[in-house]
Amino acid sequence: MTAGSRRRVPRPATGAQERVDETRRAVIDAATRLFAARGVDAVSLRDVSAEAGVHTELIRRYIGHRRDLVRVIFEDVSRRLVEAIAQHPLEGQGFDADSVMGQWVRIAASLAISGQRLPVDAEHNPVTAMAATLVEGYGVDERSAQVRAAQIVATALGWRVFEHYLVAAGGLSDVPLEQLREELVHSGRRLGATPWPSPPDPTSTRDSLQPTEPGGTSDPCG
Repeated sequence: MTAGSRRRVPRPATGAQERVDETRRAVIDAATRLFAARGVDAVSLRDVSAEAGVHTELIRRYIGHRRDLVRVIFEDVSRRLVEAIAQHPLEGQGFDADSVMGQWVRIAASLAISGQRLPVDAEHNPVTAMAATLVEGYGVDERSAQVRAAQIVATALGWRVFEHYLVAAGGLSDVPLEQLREELVHSGRRLGATPWPSPPDPTSTRDSLQPTEPGGTSDPCG
């Protein structure tokens, strides 16, 4: 067989699939960065295309339309957060914007603010993953772990979204930020170890002081 008559050997399917996977990963990573930095509604497919260095048509081919991309991104960042929680149970998951927790918080908040319901992936659910670590780490029952995990995630969301405001409004600018963040992690652990329903509320100093009538006793029935 001469060189000119040789048949071209097609690339193996695995190689083609690897290129598809690499392109898809590049798109997901680029969209995640943009969604976390700008907000979901402020990012177009063209923005993602430019950031990832791929043609817009490839995004539609490998992932779908914009709504499909949003779903895929939230599922992916949720999966990575679940993995981080499993790898580092009962630890803080980071506060930096480029950490997986930072990305998840910013994307989740952006979707919620825009009125979109956050999709719940039964397999990659950060709240469920957190609850599992509470059961294993503190021995609380499943329902207590579910309630406390939801509360811990809610606190983590709120602090990370409003951190600058909370520090300023609380007059905490003189407290090192790392110290405040570490205290948030400690309070989350204490909450996670607390059974549900909660113990009785502590008695306030105002409740312990009964008004005393002139010449009378402190007992309101006396």
